[in-house]
Amino acid sequence: MKKIFFGSFLLVSSCFSASAQTTWDRVYTVIQTNCAACHTAGSPSGLDLSGSSSEVYANLYDAGPENAISAAKGLKRVWPGDPYKSFLFTKINNELAIDVHLDTGEGEPCPQGGAMPLNDKDIELVRQWIMYGAQDNDTLVDVDMIADFYDNGGIQSVPEPPAPPAPGTGFQIHFGPYFLWPEDEHEYFFQYDPMLSNDIEINRYDTYMGDYSHHFITYRFITPGIAATLPYGLHDGPDFFGVDLVSANQYSDSLKLPQGTAFQWTAGTLLNLNSHYINYSPDKVLACEVYLNVYTQPFGTALQVMVPVLDSNGSFWVPNDGLPHTSEKAVFELGHGDDELFVWAMSSHTHKYGADFNIYKRNPDGTKGEQVFDAACLATNGAPGCLDEIYDYQHPPVRYWDEMLPVKWGEGVIYQTTWVNDGPESVGFGFTSDDEMSVMFFFFVDDTTGLNLQTTGVTDILPENDLLIYPNPAEDVVYIQTGAADLNDHAISLFDMTGKQVAYRGFGEMGYTNTAKIETGALPAGVYMLSLMNGDGSVVVKKVVIQ
Repeated sequence: MKKIFFGSFLLVSSCFSASAQTTWDRVYTVIQTNCAACHTAGSPSGLDLSGSSSEVYANLYDAGPENAISAAKGLKRVWPGDPYKSFLFTKINNELAIDVHLDTGEGEPCPQGGAMPLNDKDIELVRQWIMYGAQDNDTLVDVDMIADFYDNGGIQSVPEPPAPPAPGTGFQIHFGPYFLWPEDEHEYFFQYDPMLSNDIEINRYDTYMGDYSHHFITYRFITPGIAATLPYGLHDGPDFFGVDLVSANQYSDSLKLPQGTAFQWTAGTLLNLNSHYINYSPDKVLACEVYLNVYTQPFGTALQVMVPVLDSNGSFWVPNDGLPHTSEKAVFELGHGDDELFVWAMSSHTHKYGADFNIYKRNPDGTKGEQVFDAACLATNGAPGCLDEIYDYQHPPVRYWDEMLPVKWGEGVIYQTTWVNDGPESVGFGFTSDDEMSVMFFFFVDDTTGLNLQTTGVTDILPENDLLIYPNPAEDVVYIQTGAADLNDHAISLFDMTGKQVAYRGFGEMGYTNTAKIETGALPAGVYMLSLMNGDGSVVVKKVVIQ
């Protein structure tokens, strides 16, 4: 998408005016104005912020705090790339990040001595500086965009962050925010340290993201040396070497592994987080955030280890002729003979020209065998054979097997992707929404011994996903799918951003089905709110983007 700059974006306060200053120069000014008077040489805090720019930077960057409580938590004064492990940000946060709090023994918020708290733009400047690596020589943070977000009511992608796992049951990861101008997009990679001192198992992985998220993928480094070569903080990547998959999402969801199975992470594990957001708003800056709730159990609890696999086909070219074009790729392991793996879940990923995605078992002679996945079968959660095929590239189904799907290692699977390119130019593999992709992922165990296969394989869909809207963004029609047995006792309303109702389907109009549709071709492009009302008066609301 094209980045649009509006004149109002440049009407910001003088402290955010364009100049040759580095981001650190701006942060240093904030510190000198608000903090240096108290934090002098010999102050009780043990932190001197009254010196020169280089002296103050050296006192902050990657340095351990004097405070015993924050030091015991593993925080640093400034943890390069991670504001939520940075004691500086915790002290000045002033509830800007509502999940960041000072614990007992960590002192009072700063500034102190009767000084007013920092304003949101200055706090955000510090957070963004840390998030982009806390360098002293770059200008990666767009201060004009920060000012526009806070002055003109920008869009919060996750306005109500989820509660973290209860103590002793797991931990929460907060990714972002990073900011996008209207009608812009960006994909970032970010190396994250969960600070694991012991080997653990992961039995559930919940991902919370905004409606404008294109995808969020969690990788785990299996080659620590490669992690050490990557920059701190948000960077463009791609970082595909030396990692394996943990989870891949295009919308908020909960990955609850079958009872008796778990991922295994060793002490010192590092994660690589990959976020891609698209700002569909024509005039609002978007704050792009993701929250991850990771649920843990003691190492050795699981009977079987769950293994994630992601495979990408980059060998295709799609002409812009409006015709279907298909590419196939086989995934198998030679030398395994009749050894079996047991697949629990399977899904896919393309970009906007995707028209279908099918996965087949591979026969011994290399040909396609039984079809096991059809991404156009949303109503059957990816099980082939549905009556009405509707392909929604932004909400591909995930197919689960309660009894696990046996696949021979030596034969593997074949995945087949079809595109129809009616755009302005031909496309190949790439990372923006104007490029294309063909990605398959699945989860398997090597053995099912000890597993109760009659009760495994159930995914806990988060409450906000009881209402699935696709395609979103939509053009001529939008489909609404629910977990209800039928929609006959529901009503659907579509409102524009002024609150005007522009479409309605009332009680008794939709029959005994869990899928309904609303024609949207006559509506102006923009953001709308769709509400589903149950017969008991409860309402679920979701955003819909119409192009």
